[in-house]
Amino acid sequence: MEIIENDPLNTMLLEQMIKDPEDLKLVWPMARYPFDHEQWGQVLDREKGAVSFLVYEGESLVGHAALDRAEEPQTRVARFLYIIPELRGQGLGQKLMVLLEQYAREKLGASRLVLRVRNFNEKAIGCYGKSGFSVFFRDGSLLMMEKDIGRGENG
Repeated sequence: MEIIENDPLNTMLLEQMIKDPEDLKLVWPMARYPFDHEQWGQVLDREKGAVSFLVYEGESLVGHAALDRAEEPQTRVARFLYIIPELRGQGLGQKLMVLLEQYAREKLGASRLVLRVRNFNEKAIGCYGKSGFSVFFRDGSLLMMEKDIGRGENG
């Protein structure tokens, strides 16, 4: 598995992958359906600090992920994590988390990753738990999870 920066941002590939409205809701509960390219372009704007990734297994596009800025400079937010339905449950989510951690640590100098997940997304919560994330905040259905990923190679 590898992650490739989605730069320049191609939201058409995201729309082709995330076709199901329920999947779209799991990836981003605030996303408009049908897929709204302008909305996604705003939240994945590189000039605002977001880095969008296309996830490949061999030659096949199998998912998406993004890293975004957080209030603390050493923290990055993992967002819009998605693996196509037919490949879920095979450990690809955990592999994706490892790749995001490496990128955040080595290229962005991050020492901490956080993410948001809804309590009804049990499979994702399980994946993040197996990847070393723990809950540090709850508000209704929202869970915030975090992981210390160490220091970047220059830190």
